[in-house]
Amino acid sequence: MTASIPIQFPSQFRGMFQRVESTYRPLLEDALKKVHQVPIPVELRPFFDHVTVESPQPSFMLIPLMFLAAAEASGGITPRHIDALPSMLLSMEVTAIADDTVDRTPMRSGRMSFPRRFGEASATPFTGALLMLMAQHARRCPPEFNDALLQYVLRIFSMFLWERQNTYPEQATYEHWLSQRYAATGVATAFAIDSALALNGRAPLPASVVERFSFIFQDVDDLVGLLERRDEQGENDDLQMGIVTRPLILSLARRPELAALVEQLWKEYRPLHRASLIEFQQQHAEVSDRTRFLHERLRQAMLEIGVPEAARCMIEDLRLCLEETPTPIRPFLRELTLSIIDRLQRCEDPEVNRILAECFLEEKQDEATQPGRSSTPAREPRTICVYCSSSGVVEPAWFELAAALGAEIGKRGDRLVFGGGNTGLMGAVAHATREHGGEVISVIPEVMRGTPYVFEPSTELVVTRDLRGRKAAMETRADAFVVLPGGFGTLDETLEIIASKQMHMHRKPIVFVNAKGFWEPLVSLFEHLFRERFASAQHHRHLYHLAQEPAGVFEYLDAYVPPPFPAKWF
Repeated sequence: MTASIPIQFPSQFRGMFQRVESTYRPLLEDALKKVHQVPIPVELRPFFDHVTVESPQPSFMLIPLMFLAAAEASGGITPRHIDALPSMLLSMEVTAIADDTVDRTPMRSGRMSFPRRFGEASATPFTGALLMLMAQHARRCPPEFNDALLQYVLRIFSMFLWERQNTYPEQATYEHWLSQRYAATGVATAFAIDSALALNGRAPLPASVVERFSFIFQDVDDLVGLLERRDEQGENDDLQMGIVTRPLILSLARRPELAALVEQLWKEYRPLHRASLIEFQQQHAEVSDRTRFLHERLRQAMLEIGVPEAARCMIEDLRLCLEETPTPIRPFLRELTLSIIDRLQRCEDPEVNRILAECFLEEKQDEATQPGRSSTPAREPRTICVYCSSSGVVEPAWFELAAALGAEIGKRGDRLVFGGGNTGLMGAVAHATREHGGEVISVIPEVMRGTPYVFEPSTELVVTRDLRGRKAAMETRADAFVVLPGGFGTLDETLEIIASKQMHMHRKPIVFVNAKGFWEPLVSLFEHLFRERFASAQHHRHLYHLAQEPAGVFEYLDAYVPPPFPAKWF
């Protein structure tokens, strides 16, 4: 079965989400098609189709969009990321059903929620079935993603259980309740972003960044719910559901006498806590009518006090979030966070928009006025993979060439990732990079550990099981590839990285340092392949570039724009 309805992007969000739509839509539709095609028991089909085939928008769609954007920002969307997408989409559907069951949500994205349509009793076995389908897809995913997926499901379901047992809390626990709410949001966003980074060999976001980002993400959702009266669109009202939000806490801080009204309201709703969904819906309407004046009084106080105060807190959260984000990933997180905040601006509340306008303005001013910063944004450090010889008996000129390249990498603030050797051109490029202030990531196979052939002053040492693992680790960490003179090992690494670019597995620049015409015989072989039509000159000459010296390497890298891929790789 193929998808009967194309994916509908979340139209409420602009910025990054609007920018990536044309690029990510085919990837998501292909992943959804794979989900639709999975063989399932006939008894499961009507429930499965309701969740996947009949829904124009996958649940929690921002999470897979964040996953793809983080991948693109940290080295590129690879086949490993694409393989993970079906499992991620299924994990979001599982999350939505559990979330709707816990929150007694009647509507999701304009459609009746699963527990509302089929009943709470059906939600449990169907969730189990979806988890098994997710596990089947996950068997084809990289282990880094599988580990993140299992931890995500474990943690998010644990938090749902906690929330279900602790709604309508006592005032003394409000702060803890809100921290748990933020933590649940952090689990989902960290799953999306950190798993994408891991598949590119990058470190996860710092916990403090995830925390600040979750504050912003959750607060935007809560504020939009208040300003747009989602309860009038068939969705739940947080205040009526006994959920603690930042606008509520900030309103109580300014007007402590409101706490008695909250307790009075929640006292009316607490008996509904253990009711079935049908009983809850019937009794909820009765309690809502009975407490309408009380609820509206609290809601107005939150709109007047809590909403603007929460928007001001958001500005500080944004500043700290970006301040603590590692430099290479900061542009991505800035665009993502501002795109989410923009959703709140679209509520068109004059006071909130005035506050948020200052936030966007301050962000631009901060970038322009920081000491040592020109009006042109500084280039982010690159991780440059260098393939070269480990031979110690070649001519001194080749050592000088390698050292010159390493010196440029260090002086420019870039990083070196290489095969971890301490001899030959490997040692020369690594020592020069370190001597000029650059970071060096050494990737070695297990058999090299503890030998005198390992470059000791590495910033980071990565040990892999074998040579194939070493090549993969270097490739995923690299933003660019530079090829110095070398032997069979260098040729093996270089031809594989060219072939993987030919097959659209990455779009990173590849540069041969062709000093003294060293690589001319290989280029002549490439031209022979083109003439004999074993490769396409039109499509494949752009896969690599030749530079005569290190300066030419960096001129090419600085100006590099990934070329468009042809519809077919050959």
